[in-house]
Amino acid sequence: MTFDRTRAMRNAERFVAQGKIKAAIAEYRSVVEHDPGDIATTNMLGDLLAKNSEKGAAVDCYTTVAEYYAGQGFAQKGIAIYNKISKLQPGSMAVTEKLAELYALKGSLSEARHHYTIVAEHHSKNGRRMDALAAWKQIARLDHNNTEVCVTLAESYLRERQLEEAAEAFVDAALRFARKENHEESVKYLLKGLEIRPGDLRILAELVVEYSAMGQVQKAVHLLEEILEQEPYNRDVLYLLVDCLIAAKDSEGAEKAVIKLVEIEPANYPKLIDLLRLHLEAEDLDASARVLSMSCEYLLAAGDGSECKLWIDEILKRESSHVAALRLLVRAASWLKDEDAFREALERLADAANASGEVDDERYALSHLVVIRPFETKFADRLEAINAEHGFSAEVVDEELLKAQFAPEEDPADDAPVEIERTDETVSAVAGPDEASPLLERNGDVANPTATAAPSGEARLQKELDSVAFYIENGYTELAEKTISGLEAEFGARDEISALRTSLSGAAPEEQDKAASFGIEDIRSEFGLDEKDSGATDDDFETHFHTAVAYQEMGLLEQAIGEFQDAIALVKNGDGTRRFFQCSNLLGHCFMAAGTPKHAITWFNRALETVDLSTEEKQGLWYELAVAFESDGNIESAARHFEQVYAENVDFRDVARRVKAMLVVQ
Repeated sequence: MTFDRTRAMRNAERFVAQGKIKAAIAEYRSVVEHDPGDIATTNMLGDLLAKNSEKGAAVDCYTTVAEYYAGQGFAQKGIAIYNKISKLQPGSMAVTEKLAELYALKGSLSEARHHYTIVAEHHSKNGRRMDALAAWKQIARLDHNNTEVCVTLAESYLRERQLEEAAEAFVDAALRFARKENHEESVKYLLKGLEIRPGDLRILAELVVEYSAMGQVQKAVHLLEEILEQEPYNRDVLYLLVDCLIAAKDSEGAEKAVIKLVEIEPANYPKLIDLLRLHLEAEDLDASARVLSMSCEYLLAAGDGSECKLWIDEILKRESSHVAALRLLVRAASWLKDEDAFREALERLADAANASGEVDDERYALSHLVVIRPFETKFADRLEAINAEHGFSAEVVDEELLKAQFAPEEDPADDAPVEIERTDETVSAVAGPDEASPLLERNGDVANPTATAAPSGEARLQKELDSVAFYIENGYTELAEKTISGLEAEFGARDEISALRTSLSGAAPEEQDKAASFGIEDIRSEFGLDEKDSGATDDDFETHFHTAVAYQEMGLLEQAIGEFQDAIALVKNGDGTRRFFQCSNLLGHCFMAAGTPKHAITWFNRALETVDLSTEEKQGLWYELAVAFESDGNIESAARHFEQVYAENVDFRDVARRVKAMLVVQ
């Protein structure tokens, strides 16, 4: 028989009007049984049951209604129903807790705190400490200015050996003190959190901020240096240390830290610019030029030649005849293919070098000006006088190569490979006496109008020959020897290869040192930073590893990968050094830079196998894996690894933003 809802509702209303409560209850109950989703009728049924003193049944009806409203986000309606239940079951902690949640959802914070306080005190009296802590935690979240409740909560968690929760509560308390500008109390509780989670990057970053606000940056420096003694390759801590030292205006210490940071992760080269600003503020122009010489390598490679020029101009504004800055100006003009600026920079360099007695710089400038301005005999006369005075032989600059440097670039797709005859003399055509050639650093991007077309193998040979010439010029004799041997094995006896070998064997050590650009290794030596990997005694490993790093810095990724693979084959995981981790991690970065994320994933996973990885190292590898998976199109795996980092450190790099983006995609 079909149930007639309309008739049942009409009967129920009539029974209510007649005061026949039990009969009305029966009718309403039949409606609810046939349609459990009829919330309004369920609520009326609860009212009648309560009126008829059937409290248990009434509570069941009200609970159904309250849960429905709460689930739909109707906080005020849910509160009204739970208040009905509270009258029938006074003192119910479950109801009080539900009311607290709904008041918080509604935004009635004082009412929410009141109900959570009742719950917390009740659980405390009954010995349910963890339940009480959960309630106090909710109170702390509702009252962002209450420092006392955070401290109490943290200490309670600590007594219960809930260490992660205690650390979070200590940090929360510290941040609240910081907002009140009570920096001493903030530092106090940050240090308590750090005791629980040593090396936690978020806590360390907050400590740096608070110590700086107190004018005690050196305390932060000391703290970070202690961590780095145990974890010398922790780039995140090193990054914080750089900021501290720059804030403290400790230019010498900052320079050491920045150089080490850039060596570990070249992508941090913008910190060199921060260091440059510090030297400029101190009017230390020599140091400024030294740091800018390192920055230029990265800025030019990144295509930021204009920014490089801007900083050179900043030095020259202070001293227009600063030789080192003018040398960089020549390099920047060469890279930017600005022929007029190149000529002007050479003239300024020649004049400044003459005035300061820098013979090598003056000879370099004059030898190029003789080619660029052949009708201005003063350059040739001065160059001849210098050579005669110091016993130098005439320096030859390849005119065609110099012209090609400023030739307009053509579409590579329309260019045929060319064969260029090169000697050790032509290599110096565009490189200064203390600088690497920008032209050669772009892997021989030179056009010779008289060249003849060559097959693709010849083009590759020419690029390798250009690289060898660059190695010889800059003193990388081991790299040059290795590459020449490989070319001889692949291409056999060739005049071009023989010429480079002759050049290599004829280069005196002092000339090689003189030709090498003043870069990171020179700075390391100057400040006594020549460190070796602890426990590393295998010369073969050191050779392969440092050769790989050199290749990587020059953008020769395939060669770098080969050397890193040779290096890692010589070590074992768990051998007491960090060599396995370093090689695996750097291999992952090389493969990512080479556009092969699948191989990068393999090596980042290998790096995760390293014994005794720190928490920060694990998080870093998870992050790199996530980026690699994302590049490989495996969004699910990328999201999983980003969330793994997020779960442990929400402030790690940009992981919070990435996780949110992944959620949107999914």
